[in-house]
Amino acid sequence: MMYARVFMGGQPNEILDKKENDVDPDIEWNDAYILTLNRDSKSTIYSGLPNIWYHLGQQRMNSIYEDLFVIGLSVFALDKRISRSLFLDSWTRKIEVSIPVLERDKWDNCKIQWSKILSFLTGDEWKVSFRQATTEYGSHKNKNRKYIDLSGCDCVSLFSGGLDSYCGAIKLLQEGHSPVLVGHNEYPKLRYIQEQFCENFNECFPSQKSVFLGFTAGARAPFKTDEQLCRVENTSRGRSLLFLCAAVSIAGIMGKQVPVYIPENGFIGLNVALTNGRKGSCSTRTTHPYFLNSLNELIASVGIQNHISNFFAFNTKREIVNMVSETDAFKRCYKNTISCSHPCVARYNRVGSREYPVNCGFCYPCIIRKSSLQDVESKENEVRKASEFIEAEADKNKSADLFAVLSSIHRYKNFSDKEIERLICCTGKLDFEEVQAFKRVYKQGMNDLIEYFSDDSKIEAYM
Repeated sequence: MMYARVFMGGQPNEILDKKENDVDPDIEWNDAYILTLNRDSKSTIYSGLPNIWYHLGQQRMNSIYEDLFVIGLSVFALDKRISRSLFLDSWTRKIEVSIPVLERDKWDNCKIQWSKILSFLTGDEWKVSFRQATTEYGSHKNKNRKYIDLSGCDCVSLFSGGLDSYCGAIKLLQEGHSPVLVGHNEYPKLRYIQEQFCENFNECFPSQKSVFLGFTAGARAPFKTDEQLCRVENTSRGRSLLFLCAAVSIAGIMGKQVPVYIPENGFIGLNVALTNGRKGSCSTRTTHPYFLNSLNELIASVGIQNHISNFFAFNTKREIVNMVSETDAFKRCYKNTISCSHPCVARYNRVGSREYPVNCGFCYPCIIRKSSLQDVESKENEVRKASEFIEAEADKNKSADLFAVLSSIHRYKNFSDKEIERLICCTGKLDFEEVQAFKRVYKQGMNDLIEYFSDDSKIEAYM
């Protein structure tokens, strides 16, 4: 079991000097993974979200919302910094973590639930415990003179800059809502695009209001002498939990019952493994109904009433696009949305540039994106057909997702409805009605892929 402790206030050396009591007396300090959380340059974990709270008028953040974000940020940091390669199967990590919170009595009652949903989210074995925090992360000594005006806004929607979140914002605006669009700037170059999108929404829907709030978050190497623990883990399933916790905290400032939306198509959200060997390993599980329902129940148990929902849960990406494709807001900027899993990595960028994020075209999210736009743009505009990409591509890593998608199509063509239902049930706990709804989404999503590849006669050999 990898043991980790997250501290607020102080620096690593100061914390070691204090020799505070461990939650587990059998754990030595030298066995602990020490992370510090402060608002300064020496902190192991850092985020710009407290500054957003401050500019929203919170000189002292509501403690239960601050705790929720600290939990999300701690999980994000551990997920990024503890390498799966250190464990026996090079995948399933065993993580025991102690997190400081202000409302310890409330969080102690749901630590078992936290361990369960984190294990589902990241595919690891988690054991979560809490201890009393002595420092407030979201407090400021002086009153703020510069405010972000959210008056008139009535909901919060996660906004990555991808096609789903873009269509989700348009849907909310079409229905008369004025959303606050919250983005996690893991790739700083995306922020400019996200801000452009928000300006577009305000131009197209002048009687309503859209506000974009982008925050940063990161995790440096923890304080530990073992150099192995300084590696970076790139699966990062915990990132989306951080995303949600930030959005809920902003919704809490706006009002106790202001809703939070996470727009994502059900085909990706369900996360059916493309092949038996992949088991959906690196894809998000955040919008799976089991996770969202469990998280809603958990935060409600500590008094947080801001409900999280995905109104695209039972739609394919193509269906989502077609809902809003006739709007000016969609037509003006949809081509600039970023669906790619590595938009700022030069080796995947077909123009070989780091200056501007682009869709690589052949990672799994990009392939789903292409199939979703069949009714909107001509396939003739594509740089290369799939068969040409496979024939010309020397780097097998870059075509791995494409081969996995083609393999999943081959499997799907030979599957009965019962076998599809079994695949869906393997993704997580679902009731009968959910299984049937997702079966339709899965079948339609696969048929969209088949239709997309149908114009490429050479690709038949791979399906």
